[in-house]
Amino acid sequence: MRFNVFISSSMRDIEIIRDLKATFERYGITVVLPSEIISAAPIYQSIREQIQASDCFLVIIGEGGERSNAVNFELGIAVALNKPIVPIVEKDAILPSELRNMRYIVIDKNEPRISYERAAQYLSQLKLEKEQRNSIGGLIMLGLGLLLLGAIFGSD
Repeated sequence: MRFNVFISSSMRDIEIIRDLKATFERYGITVVLPSEIISAAPIYQSIREQIQASDCFLVIIGEGGERSNAVNFELGIAVALNKPIVPIVEKDAILPSELRNMRYIVIDKNEPRISYERAAQYLSQLKLEKEQRNSIGGLIMLGLGLLLLGAIFGSD
């Protein structure tokens, strides 16, 4: 089962994005980046559709803590769509007020790979929870189908 993660960040964090993407893909997690979206639709519409189709929204907060208008726009969409948001924060970054009450993953510049693995493991847990929910939903539908068949054939 696919698990899609939309990553929002400043282009200054391109190295972090590249390393996170490689790590996540080893865990079977599909990464969607705004810079890779190709669509005939207007870019903001395409970004909204990609965030909506994603299972999780990941936002990178670099050391400066400033976010571009694009990151603010993408974060606003994720909040409006009630997507799980996972902030990835550089060690000395100032966390924006709207993200302070969320669980987040700190990137230690001295050991970034450990942080990337931790993020991938957390997303893998979310992926497993999604698979379990879908399996339970499938079992419920099967049970309802069997009850319906029993009702149809038992009424003779």
